[in-house]
Amino acid sequence: MSNGEDKSLYILIMDMGISILASLFSVLLVRFLMNPIYGFQTFLLIWLGCSGISSFLGFMIMGTHKIVIRYSTLRSLGRIATSVVLKTVILFPVVYFMHLHSSYSLRLLCVIDFLMTLAMLIIVRIFMIVIYEDMNKNMGRDVDRLRVVVLGIGEKSISLVSRLANSPHYMVIGFLTQEDKDGQVIFSKKVFTCRTNEEIARLRKDIGIEGVILPSTINTSDLGEGVLEAFVDNGIHVLTAPQISEISYNGFTQHEIHAISRKDDFIPDGMTPFERIFKRVSDCFLSGLLLIIFSPLFLICYLAIKFEDGGPAIFSQERIGRFGRPFMIYKFRSMRTDAEKMGPALYSGDNDARLTKVGRFIRAHHLDELPQLWNVFIGDMAFIGYRPERQFYIDQIVEHDPRYFYLYQIRPGVTSYATLKNGYTDTIEKMIRRLELDLYYLRNRSLWFDMKILLQTFLSIVFGKKF
Repeated sequence: MSNGEDKSLYILIMDMGISILASLFSVLLVRFLMNPIYGFQTFLLIWLGCSGISSFLGFMIMGTHKIVIRYSTLRSLGRIATSVVLKTVILFPVVYFMHLHSSYSLRLLCVIDFLMTLAMLIIVRIFMIVIYEDMNKNMGRDVDRLRVVVLGIGEKSISLVSRLANSPHYMVIGFLTQEDKDGQVIFSKKVFTCRTNEEIARLRKDIGIEGVILPSTINTSDLGEGVLEAFVDNGIHVLTAPQISEISYNGFTQHEIHAISRKDDFIPDGMTPFERIFKRVSDCFLSGLLLIIFSPLFLICYLAIKFEDGGPAIFSQERIGRFGRPFMIYKFRSMRTDAEKMGPALYSGDNDARLTKVGRFIRAHHLDELPQLWNVFIGDMAFIGYRPERQFYIDQIVEHDPRYFYLYQIRPGVTSYATLKNGYTDTIEKMIRRLELDLYYLRNRSLWFDMKILLQTFLSIVFGKKF
């Protein structure tokens, strides 16, 4: 199957899912507004089944699934509207003859279904267009590139900028110098003057610089006292001049970079740019929906934890995510408030003495992970990825296998391929084994692979499998 056919299939699946979801919301709304629908469950199944079939026929007839995102215009939106009309025209007589209801209720339901389906399809399509255009206009924030400045304005620095012009891993914003050259332009790149910690912090905030690259000719001893420390303190990675196919290694020494290159070739993300857009839109939409659906369950878990020991119900902890950036992960607290008074400690299973009574239950049923839906919604995480770790344990993993930093290309996940295969990691040895599985996922990930992992995770939870 070609790349274009892949896109068409994904768009068709997405549109059908939205259409069926709109039909579900429509039935629930009509049931709320009108008198109770007799045989509601049977009617709902018939309506949703016919909605799926009629949606498929409407989309196939109009060919809306063949509309590539960047060519989505008013004309293409008109084709989407026509396909929804076809869905309604096919849907009404089928349901009318299969199930007897007042024609008034059915007419109202068809009108609401049409309006809700059309609105949801257009909103999601426009949302995808906006994301697509934003990614093309702001390549510096693309998932594959790191915003950097090159230190110095000498010949080697200019040569380095030229060499990085087409790099898939770096977006060079300009030059950084301690000389009074602020605002000058060299090789179409602006020169920034930074001498103090405050100026570095301002550059990080205003320009969004994520890394500073040191050419091989730069002698770090010639820099002002504490300059490199100031970069690190402000969350700016200090990188040596990269070789071909390198990525950001979060300020590693040359010895560690050689260790990586000896261990394995660079492992690229297996997903296409379109799949990454589709995955992010799907994650955002699904997590938002689940936050609403599970809100009563959130309240129950919150009150149960609060009533047990009076401590905070939500537990937050700094983890390292995409691009090596720290973020706060959220969970329902399952352990005592002083669980790590002796320092970081890994969860050791159901017999962990630090678990509370409520905590043991929510851990066993994976309810403690529910708040991570918020992490997915705001973009810190995805549903499927690798499990994010604390810097304390990452440092230990890297001593054994520096390839961990290849994972920084993608968002960490609520669940992962490695979690299904390797379970909880309560030792460094298991972490190393988990890394191998995470790297396998990175190289081979696709929307289909993600769907299989999500289904296996769901089945594991339903049948009580421990992982």
